[in-house]
Amino acid sequence: MQFVDKDLKSVQEARILVESARDAHVLLKEYGQQDLDRVIDKLMSGILIEIPELVDLEIAETKAGVKQDKLKLFEEFLPILEDKLKNQKVIGSLKENSKNQIETIGVSLGVVAVLLPTENIILNSLYATLIAIKSGNTVILVPQPRTEKVVARFYSKVAHICKEAGLPQGAIGYMENTADEGVTQILAHPDTAIVIDIGVPKYFDNNQVVNKPMIYGGTGSTPVFIDHTADVAQAAKSVVDSRSFDNGLLPAAEQFVLAEGVVSNDVKAHMKESGAYFMSDDEEKKLLGSLFLDEDHVNPLFTGQSAVWLAKHSGFSVPEDTKVLVSEKPYIFDENPFTNELKCPILTFYVEPDWMHACEKCIRLLKTKRNGHTLAIYSTDENVINEFALKKPVGRMIVNGPASFSSIGLNSTLPVSLILGGLTTGRGFISKNVVAEDLTYQRDIGYTKPNIRNNVQVQEVTQERDISADKELLAKVLKKIMDQ
Repeated sequence: MQFVDKDLKSVQEARILVESARDAHVLLKEYGQQDLDRVIDKLMSGILIEIPELVDLEIAETKAGVKQDKLKLFEEFLPILEDKLKNQKVIGSLKENSKNQIETIGVSLGVVAVLLPTENIILNSLYATLIAIKSGNTVILVPQPRTEKVVARFYSKVAHICKEAGLPQGAIGYMENTADEGVTQILAHPDTAIVIDIGVPKYFDNNQVVNKPMIYGGTGSTPVFIDHTADVAQAAKSVVDSRSFDNGLLPAAEQFVLAEGVVSNDVKAHMKESGAYFMSDDEEKKLLGSLFLDEDHVNPLFTGQSAVWLAKHSGFSVPEDTKVLVSEKPYIFDENPFTNELKCPILTFYVEPDWMHACEKCIRLLKTKRNGHTLAIYSTDENVINEFALKKPVGRMIVNGPASFSSIGLNSTLPVSLILGGLTTGRGFISKNVVAEDLTYQRDIGYTKPNIRNNVQVQEVTQERDISADKELLAKVLKKIMDQ
């Protein structure tokens, strides 16, 4: 039997994937927006019946998240996304002038490489595939090694539906043998047009994205401030429900709660009523001892687990209805591991004397580990809201709503998206919610207009020439007179 190292297989597979996607994109250039929309319609209707099975497989493989929450997210997210995509024009003629001349054209980029996270794999894979198709691009899905089986099942379903809908062979691909060498080959390949990194920072931090535009969309560590003008009961419940949804796996889920001093006791009381458990110092030490492998690395087994599970596996017990574990801190410790990005239902609670101190604390929390791309605030004071909006180094701010839901466009004015740009974390070139248009560029057409100034200059030159001719004629006449 012949054995081949996985890294070598991964490199060869990477080349084939990119080249196949490149060739498919050549064919895809001939598709109009209506052709692509028909593929999306068939994909959306065809994949819906497969989602429960795919979610079951995802949870079985990753042991993370909550099935009911994931299905609920699909039910709420997909109809809004479908409605957004339905009549949207992304490629082809986007704008014409009064003479029916094309002024702006949307152009696809080519091969899109998507580095998938280890959480919410199905929804992230589906969203990335949909916006790639919508924008006329081909897509390569790159899973984490432990999620290859899940992405393989998703790919088999989606590829079959898209082939039946008329998409070229190779337009959608996935990496079967995921190894760093193969991933690097995809990122560095000259035919890879753009990279979408959904929460896999090592490829960016290790400079493995070579001369490629990259969109980064991590989970983030979101601070939320509750001031004295807020509906405290509603705010506390909203934070706990948002942070505990799918065991904290949604992007932009709250991680830090800052309460204004005059309402801090009420905030704590309402959080406890909503399912928050404030840990003792001893319980917190036990949690930290299990949660972190070292100072900066979270034990992956704790990702997407419930608050009750986290406590049990750390050696202490909490009520069965506990939704989140809370660490209360007087101020930010430089060595506090809770400032790391956490993908589980844990919150850190701070009390601030007023909104100005809270404003500065939010900035410090966002900059400590540079993980925050989103901020939330509960307040009815427009001046305070505006001050936060003007000064915070984030790509989006949620006002009086759950950060995890509102940030992805559910019940908010933000664009519906699963990929939240992380420019403010120092990664990627986009800070906003990533949508199909971000996988295109716009070609502007300029038409020459009659140049009035040039006409004037021509007339002036003509006049100068006429005067010169008159001078010559006059000189001839004078000479003739003198000769006589």
